[in-house]
Amino acid sequence: MSQKIHILPESLCNQIAAGEVVERPASVVKELVENSLDAGADRIQVEVENGGKRLIRVTDNGSGMSREDAFLCLERHATSKLRMEQDLFRLTTLGFRGEALPSIAAVSRLVLRTRLAEAMEGWEILAEAGMIKHSAAAGGAPGTSIEIRNLFFNTPARRKFLRRDETELGHIGETLTRLALSCPEVCLRFVHNGRVLWDVNRQKTLVERVAELLGREAVRSMIHMDQQTPEGLRLHGLISQPGLNRAGLGGVYTFINGRYIRDRVVQHALGDAYRNLLPRGRHPVVVLFLDIEPSQVDVNVHPTKHEVRFREQSAVHDFIVQALRSRLRGPAPPAAVLPVEGVLSRGSAGQGDEPQPAPVLTGFADASRPPAPVATGRTAGTNRERADLPAQDKPRVQEIPPRYTVAAEQRVSPAKDPPRNAAGLFDGPEGQMRVDGPGSEGFFFQPQDPRAVPQQLSGMPDRHGSGACRSACRP
Repeated sequence: MSQKIHILPESLCNQIAAGEVVERPASVVKELVENSLDAGADRIQVEVENGGKRLIRVTDNGSGMSREDAFLCLERHATSKLRMEQDLFRLTTLGFRGEALPSIAAVSRLVLRTRLAEAMEGWEILAEAGMIKHSAAAGGAPGTSIEIRNLFFNTPARRKFLRRDETELGHIGETLTRLALSCPEVCLRFVHNGRVLWDVNRQKTLVERVAELLGREAVRSMIHMDQQTPEGLRLHGLISQPGLNRAGLGGVYTFINGRYIRDRVVQHALGDAYRNLLPRGRHPVVVLFLDIEPSQVDVNVHPTKHEVRFREQSAVHDFIVQALRSRLRGPAPPAAVLPVEGVLSRGSAGQGDEPQPAPVLTGFADASRPPAPVATGRTAGTNRERADLPAQDKPRVQEIPPRYTVAAEQRVSPAKDPPRNAAGLFDGPEGQMRVDGPGSEGFFFQPQDPRAVPQQLSGMPDRHGSGACRSACRP
């Protein structure tokens, strides 16, 4: 009888493995930067062209490799991070499978340059579609540089599914943001088509790195937390007050033992902790690190290692919920608990500019400043007094404790309306915001107590059916 089952050739095996590891250019960047971090690098530069389709180059100042290791790293399942089966359950590195580089090399043109710090010369290897084409001694700084050109050049069906350059660049930027948040002590530089997009220096604290990447305004609305159990679980990082929230999960950055993950247990715990504090469909902004004994978590359950499996899922879930709730509903933190010094704007480092000290960022807005008065006597954007109006036409003020005061006011004639800003809002008195529409009433929103938990303004009048009033109340 004829034989139907046969062993696949090595080149086809590598392409199949690449389909699991390499989804898009951002996947390549993730694997290469993680290798640099595992090599002990504290300065990493990522250069891409055409959204990573034409070129991806990652250069670091890590430990580098010898000639023998440089050749072995291109073989499947060759790694320096595992020695025996038990090591798989005591992982402390980001990479461990030994299949990323050969999978990437199978669908690209790869150039590897590396040198040990104590070696007189380094080594250069050129590979195409998984086959080594050239190798020779080469000079260079200590560390490793890996260059990936023409990703998926030999698999046109895969290349056809790549998105526009801007879309792929956005995915790379998000990947680098996650990696940069996980290691504030590492300097990371991101370049696209020869232009520096952002350059973050080494920072002493997580607060400085978050302010650099997510913005100082976000940090002002976040509070620090650090809680630990006798069993060795520790949850620390920055969490947003309920006033800072997003429509999606884009502001949720969760890490387990320094590895970014999107675990359902952790996300469910976050939702439980913020329940009744956020409107339905809104999510917090958090940068949270969960430290756990490596033997209590299995990270080898997903091809991209974005999901994990806990040995004690309920214990981890309950700990996260209780830690977050106690911090969110406990006493307000003292002022000036989140100092940020010497934060540079994106793309400014390396340009010859001196670091400028940043203002002190606190967990809350400045509560010592009295709130601006609610607009009751003037029309937004005009100086016309309203004292001469009949009693039934005077502004109706409604208190919605404890966050906002809402004043409904008759709309002025179109000829006297102030110009709208870019968000379609009318400019109101200082410190206020006005929402208007095609109807006859507009609403002013005045923040009252920045430390108070905002309420869902579901009962507020919205005659236009657009939800503009409710959405405007969400910072």
